[in-house]
Amino acid sequence: MHHHRTSRYRALHPSLGPSRWQRLQQRSGIALLVLAGLVLGALLIAVPRYYRLDQVDKGRQAYMEAHWVDFEAVERHWKSLPVLQSIRTGDEPDVRQFLADQPLVVALLDRFEERNLWIRDGQRLARPKDPALVQQYLGWMAHAETAQRFEWNPPREQDPDFGKVATVILLSDRWLVIKRWRPGSPEVERELGIALAPHQTLRMGLARESDLERGDLKLQPWGAEPNLQVDPQRIATLPLGTATKTNAFGDGWNLGGVGFDAEQKAFRKKLKQQYWMISGISALVGVAILLGLWLRHRTRRKAVLDADRLASMTHSLKTPLAILKFRCDSLRLGRLSPDRADEELLKIGEEVDHLTTIIETGLRVIRGGGASGPPGQATPAWFEEVVDDLRPGFEMEGRLLDLRLAEATGRAPLPSLRSAVLTLVENALGHGKGRVTLETWRARRRFCIRVTDEGEGLEPHQLKALGKPFQRLRTQGREGFLREGQGLGLSLLVQVAEQEGWGLTFSSGPGEGFSALLEIRAS
Repeated sequence: MHHHRTSRYRALHPSLGPSRWQRLQQRSGIALLVLAGLVLGALLIAVPRYYRLDQVDKGRQAYMEAHWVDFEAVERHWKSLPVLQSIRTGDEPDVRQFLADQPLVVALLDRFEERNLWIRDGQRLARPKDPALVQQYLGWMAHAETAQRFEWNPPREQDPDFGKVATVILLSDRWLVIKRWRPGSPEVERELGIALAPHQTLRMGLARESDLERGDLKLQPWGAEPNLQVDPQRIATLPLGTATKTNAFGDGWNLGGVGFDAEQKAFRKKLKQQYWMISGISALVGVAILLGLWLRHRTRRKAVLDADRLASMTHSLKTPLAILKFRCDSLRLGRLSPDRADEELLKIGEEVDHLTTIIETGLRVIRGGGASGPPGQATPAWFEEVVDDLRPGFEMEGRLLDLRLAEATGRAPLPSLRSAVLTLVENALGHGKGRVTLETWRARRRFCIRVTDEGEGLEPHQLKALGKPFQRLRTQGREGFLREGQGLGLSLLVQVAEQEGWGLTFSSGPGEGFSALLEIRAS
């Protein structure tokens, strides 16, 4: 036999009824709200991050535009070649001044006086003593002259330090000069001090274009303040800074500049404030959207539930109205003795009270209230009185109603419990076959009420459909419905059981009949 639990038994607070979380589960689509929350959460995280990245890009672009003159000054000094007279000993005053103004010069060649090559030795020039170095420098100068350009950079195959040291050969009418930029060297520090004078508004350095995309670069000590030159890692990661591609330093080199630490701190602080402001606005928008979705879904859900409950209540009135009409007709036709007529009038009054109870219960369910009222004692005599009005229906159908009532009693709002028991017994009479059994017993703190019949039973998928509004059972391969009605009596019962905190379980199987178990609080 298959089982389908539609409501789980739980003890309710006498004044609060179902918890807020349970009401939330009843009236809103939790899964939809969670999904919407996840999507909104992702957007709320992405929007501030995108804004921060966009502000960093705009800040770097603005920084480049503000310091373009400094970039040009460094590049212009790198390519400049002051006037120099002839060299005799390499220690002349004008030579010393030339070398002081050009810290990155490493070699000179006089193109007209015996083409002598001079190598820098501190603050003077000297004759080279390393044949390999002489051959390398002369080779570069020869290619520079052949190229007939004012500036020439050695290609990868001719420079053993390619990618580590930037090199340029400058040509003038008389001189060939070799300059080399070795990142982190004191010569570069002096070069930047001269090029950025008199106002040093930023720090600069060279970085390979490929290095700017790497994530494994390390900070270099020479790239920190008070040095003017900066290492590639700081160029790539500091928010206030930029790098521009240039051909003046050779293939693949970028000239970068960054702000001083005080500027970086101020920029980060401003960026952080803007980030949290945008995050706060995004969070408020997200919460408003989520709340709107939740309220919209709750409103639509409540409208559907109210319509279903109203239809359920209307359906529940059919049987009491039919009984009331039958008794009224009996009185109108005068078929009853005076004593029996008085008895029927009393029963008509009871039926009117029962109708009132059904209507009040249905309206309370539609309004979404808690428990229906103070609990009463559900005794064996009370159960016999409840089902007594249904005995004529069993006699007309030739069916047997078997009561197996325990001495134990239960506690529940009696009007709601009466409607529940009548619904279960009527359902067994109208949709089942054979004997209908109503039995009660106590199981620890629960009082159990079970109604069973000996009908054909239901398939598992039919069992799960019980209690859903407008669900009618259909036999596979047969057109039409087995029974009249729309299953709204059980639908209202499921909603009342959930609201009262009762347990309700349906059990059935092909050829095994149908059973409904109602669990309430024991006395």
